[in-house]
Amino acid sequence: MSDNARGRVVVVMTRGGQGRIVMDACIAAGFEVVGILDDSPEVPAERNGIPVLGAPADWTAIDPAIGFVLAIGQQQRLELGAEMLEAGRALPTVVHPMSFVSPSATLARGVVVLSGCTVHANAALHEFVIVNANCSVDHDCVLERGSQLGPGVTFPGHVRVGECAFVGAGAVALPGKQIGARAVVGAGTVVTKDVPDGATVAGNPGRVLGGG
Repeated sequence: MSDNARGRVVVVMTRGGQGRIVMDACIAAGFEVVGILDDSPEVPAERNGIPVLGAPADWTAIDPAIGFVLAIGQQQRLELGAEMLEAGRALPTVVHPMSFVSPSATLARGVVVLSGCTVHANAALHEFVIVNANCSVDHDCVLERGSQLGPGVTFPGHVRVGECAFVGAGAVALPGKQIGARAVVGAGTVVTKDVPDGATVAGNPGRVLGGG
């Protein structure tokens, strides 16, 4: 299976709700979800009718013809995704059919775009980015590897988000601003200045609370 082909996949998830939402997006986008790898302390037999095949560490036992969709933490996505790619496994890009992605936008392997999103001209989403529901990623934005947007984030043009950064629900960044690697932007924050690597910002306007 090529990275972007519709086919059979296993969703790797945490015990929270994110993985189940990603699983629904996979199904809506035409993938057949044949199983789940779940990191819950007590692994259930199934989630939403899909069998749980083990923990994330059990991925090597999965049929090589089956791809993986990663719905786990940012750093975990980078590390596990790198191992899977090194082993020649497919990590398809998943875009919910109720989202719009410009033909000139670039979506790398392992990107997940959930429902109600718009990804506009010349935006670039690097490997293992997750864009949650109802986000607007406008022209020439760059989301670096492993970064994640919560629901309802709005980025006008030329916003850049660093590797493994997390942007909380409803946050807004002004045009041209940069959010550093591993930074955390709190829900509802308005980013009016560049955010340093590793910093936590919150408020309107956004203020650094720690890190950086």
